[in-house]
Amino acid sequence: MFRPIILLFLIIPFFSCNEEKPDQIIPYAFVNQDINLNLIQYQNLRNIGGYVYINGENAGFKGLIVYHEGNGIYRAFERACTFDPYSTCDPIIIDDSGLFMTHPCCKSSFNFYGNPTGGPASLNLMQYTTYVDGIYLIIRNN
Repeated sequence: MFRPIILLFLIIPFFSCNEEKPDQIIPYAFVNQDINLNLIQYQNLRNIGGYVYINGENAGFKGLIVYHEGNGIYRAFERACTFDPYSTCDPIIIDDSGLFMTHPCCKSSFNFYGNPTGGPASLNLMQYTTYVDGIYLIIRNN
């Protein structure tokens, strides 16, 4: 009589192997960017809702998304998704609608405060410190 119950407890783990990975901490990467807002490659940042992608040295783990919120407020986000920062697919992008950020592989989405709004990610995007000094937008992770 107890055998079916024991058998049930032995079988259940085999059907529950489809566990989702937990969110992961983004690895530390140095961020040190001084952006001249007058340069043509950053002209999109002059508009409220404008954004640019920054890649390369001193631009975080997988690059940065810099977003102009308005009133002199700029936000800089790490492009690595908090659900799977080591993913080999493309990093976080701005959706074609321009209304949110999304990760092409895991389909997590984030608002422009870095909060998750859909998909498997539950942690906020890593955000870096920004401030304007004259014509320069300074981005740091200190």
